[in-house]
Amino acid sequence: MDSNKTNTHAVENSVLPRKRIKTDPTAEMYNSKRTYDLPEYTPFWYVAKRYPELQTYLVSVDKYNNTGRKSTLDFKNPDAVRTLNKALLRVYFDLDVTIPNESLCPPVANRLNYIKWIKSNIVAEFWPGYSIRGLDIGTGASCIYPLLGARVLANSSFIGTDVNSTSIAVANQNIAANSLENRIQTYLNTDRQTKLPIDNSDFPINWDADADGSVLLFNMCNPPFYDSPEERQRLRDTKSIGQPSLDINGKDDELYTEGGEEMFLSGLVDESAVYQKRIKWYSTMIGKKKTLALLKTKIRSVGAKHIKEGLLIQGRTTRWVLAWSFLSQTRFCLDLEKNTNDAHKWFKGAISGLGIAHSTISINKHEKSVDALTCYECSAFEKSWTRQWRRQQIANSEEAGSGPADADADGTAELSAKIPILKFVAEIVDKESGASSGVNLYLNPGFDSNMLMSLYNHLSRKATST
Repeated sequence: MDSNKTNTHAVENSVLPRKRIKTDPTAEMYNSKRTYDLPEYTPFWYVAKRYPELQTYLVSVDKYNNTGRKSTLDFKNPDAVRTLNKALLRVYFDLDVTIPNESLCPPVANRLNYIKWIKSNIVAEFWPGYSIRGLDIGTGASCIYPLLGARVLANSSFIGTDVNSTSIAVANQNIAANSLENRIQTYLNTDRQTKLPIDNSDFPINWDADADGSVLLFNMCNPPFYDSPEERQRLRDTKSIGQPSLDINGKDDELYTEGGEEMFLSGLVDESAVYQKRIKWYSTMIGKKKTLALLKTKIRSVGAKHIKEGLLIQGRTTRWVLAWSFLSQTRFCLDLEKNTNDAHKWFKGAISGLGIAHSTISINKHEKSVDALTCYECSAFEKSWTRQWRRQQIANSEEAGSGPADADADGTAELSAKIPILKFVAEIVDKESGASSGVNLYLNPGFDSNMLMSLYNHLSRKATST
């Protein structure tokens, strides 16, 4: 089980001395290599300068000028919190989003943390350029996860579901307002007991399944946390006195569900056990620590092969992320004591010596990048790295009265006409400022994970001996 603790970017006034803020705090984000993200600290005055509606809700804090702060936000005002999150989406993600007053207002930093966790812990299991297809359960009127995901995850597309027709209508308006209709679709789920309606005849999956049968890379879920308004009030009363009261608006189906998050997510685990590999990774955000322990026990009981857990801390808010999969391992990481140039040469020589055909592909690091990664699409036609294969080659050559044949004696041209028994993508990555490197091997869907592991073990021994 993998565990990741994330204490990510705080959305607050900069505590640096004012004289140290010499340049635009996000100027580096607006160029040809732009990546969408929040800076480490977000000065409200800077956001308000670019989103004037926020200026109305700023409160001067002159007594803190020695810390570099110029203003803060009236967090007790729901309109102020709503305007702040709309401003953050516009200034840092080029997203124009409508958030109705009666709908839940999603804190951008918190939602971004979940997206970034997905990127680091699930998307990273697959090769650069892999088609990222995600499902957001309960997307809400803001459609926040698909919209942020479309900005942060290159080569991604999303389906957002919701049980509320009004929320779906506003979500569609937000998608259209940002010209993302080709990457985000919505689905009105009329069965409140079903979390994963992927087998419904009108569910908008318009692509073929992978060779392993999966139709989605992952799902996301931010469940209703409370069983009732009474439970919510009781939990609010236990919070620290003086803690800011953030936006409290939201539709009942966004805030409450029978049995609270525990029952809701228990149902999600049950459905994942039915669909298994149809979704490569199932995931959810969790608000209560006791729910986390109960879910991990249940996930193990239904036969999941992998569980990943993350801790997301945003200000005073703590959330957990839990992900699980029924797939075998899909990524193997090989460490090399070589710079990247030598690593490319070593890898191509190693696989060519085994008769493994390869072709070079270039993949952009992200959608607006001018840089590209060089990866290799590889196809093996025989288990030429195994002792059994080598013994058989020796036996065959002795019967024919000649010496042992090389693994690639037939040549790649002839090999390419055969049916591969293993296909994978290899990525060379830089480590420790060029002093060392690594090779990530990503299994193509439909091929044997144990076979790739066998090849990985062979290459590991070879790397150690050179």
